[in-house]
Amino acid sequence: MPQSRDITVLIVDDDPVVTAALQAQVNRVLGFRVVGIAHSGHAALAAAARFAPRLILLDLHLPDLPGLEVAHRLRRPEQPPADVIVISGRKESATVRAAIQRGALYYLVKPTRTGTLEQTLLRYAATAEQLEASGRFAEQQEIDRIFRSLHTDQPFRPKSISAATEQAVLDALAEVAEDVSAHELAASIGVSRATARRYLEHLVDRGLVETRPRYGPTGRPQHRYRAR
Repeated sequence: MPQSRDITVLIVDDDPVVTAALQAQVNRVLGFRVVGIAHSGHAALAAAARFAPRLILLDLHLPDLPGLEVAHRLRRPEQPPADVIVISGRKESATVRAAIQRGALYYLVKPTRTGTLEQTLLRYAATAEQLEASGRFAEQQEIDRIFRSLHTDQPFRPKSISAATEQAVLDALAEVAEDVSAHELAASIGVSRATARRYLEHLVDRGLVETRPRYGPTGRPQHRYRAR
């Protein structure tokens, strides 16, 4: 049985072959469930009103209404709120800009590889989870993380790396103006120096933290870290 917290998805495309392929791809991603398929603009609006999906995958080439018009109408007050990701063969910058102006969170170009769609959905799920967990944002950096999580691939996280501790390290680095050592960071967040060093090196590998040596009187360098 699907879990009630699954992210529900409506697929809109005039090609039944495409919708079948997208349905199979989406249903393979843990936490997502296709609740409806529409092959025209009017059918999409009706399905959105009926199923109230959390996410709509929208093609721009539809037989009755332009996809951009559908995206615009989905924003009307009588329609239940839904996020939109466009999947289209059109690559004109004006079209991409118009899709963004009409509320599209992301724009995927056909043909979409299975891995690309899966990563986009996982980023969307991570972003939605962060928004649900945050009643109010205290700092600009927290909002920046929301937008980064939507538009930046999330790399593999080793089992030895906790998401909570990783975030604590990033938050601690964001609060200081100067670079810090692993020892200083460990003291500020309450972990061992070895743990702090492991997380810092992991974040360096991810490109979120930069490191540079500082040479003391003994000539041995001390590694200092700061957020990018």
